[in-house]
Amino acid sequence: MAWRDKGKRVVTSNKELVAEKGAELLKIAAEHGCNFLFEASTGGAIPIIRPLHQCLAANDITAIAGILNGTTNFIITKMINENMAFGDALALAQKLGYAEQDPTADVEGHDACRKICILASLAFGKHVYPKWVHCEGISAVTLEDVMYAESWGGAVKLIGSVKRTDGGKILPIVRPAFVCSNNQLSHVSDVFNGIMVYGDAVDEVMFYGRGAGKIPTASAIVADIVDVAKMTETSISQTWEDSSDDSFIADYKDDIVSVYVRVKGVPAEKISEAFGTVEYLSRDGQPADELAFISPAMKERDFDSKLEAIGGEVLGKIRVLELE
Repeated sequence: MAWRDKGKRVVTSNKELVAEKGAELLKIAAEHGCNFLFEASTGGAIPIIRPLHQCLAANDITAIAGILNGTTNFIITKMINENMAFGDALALAQKLGYAEQDPTADVEGHDACRKICILASLAFGKHVYPKWVHCEGISAVTLEDVMYAESWGGAVKLIGSVKRTDGGKILPIVRPAFVCSNNQLSHVSDVFNGIMVYGDAVDEVMFYGRGAGKIPTASAIVADIVDVAKMTETSISQTWEDSSDDSFIADYKDDIVSVYVRVKGVPAEKISEAFGTVEYLSRDGQPADELAFISPAMKERDFDSKLEAIGGEVLGKIRVLELE
């Protein structure tokens, strides 16, 4: 008998497995009247999978946004609080065991990408594969960018998000973002995770806690084991359909965004000529030939064209988080 036909109940914390094979494994579980549970795959000890398909079942979910990787959040926190350069903060994270010797999956956003794929699949009912998600990490974020974010009234965070667009598609994306201080995610620090869920009945709810570590992860795994021991049949709510193509996913270049930009050697007149009215930012030690600003909201492809037109040297470019 093949492994898939044994009717065994399975609990996992393997986010890559769920992000790549979740639809297939859920289908196999349903065919055999058992369950495939994976609360620990996203958010560590934070309960998010179960609330999405049970506690928030009455809601039409419109968006999810979260800090889904503790390693990158630790690095950014050190940059914010202790003025550490990215490389120094990464080295400290490795020394403390928060980051692997090869930190690529964390700092380039791949870990957060797998997690937002799982949340998007569950919330919107169709499997979102990581290869379909635009993903950027934090390796290009500088101490100067962090300082400008603070002067703007917020913080830089690595955000994984998904939202329903006006055209009925969904837009999952992972990227660094300027997060305003009135958004609770801007205050999530150190190795903690925070996940915001937006729904038509609840407006917004936040889930916060330790997103990684042996004991937090074990807490979620044991909870799933207890659940499968109690279940007599397959959960009808923790499921989604497989997807053969990405036609239901919007092009991120069509998203309406405001963007923080840091440039060198560009006169203010040229910026105004391309973008119109912008919000200029300042920081301690700002060189005379450096300008930083927040662009007006526009399609990202139009922003890219305007940025190219102003010339000069682009030193930094980070989107502003806007989901509400």
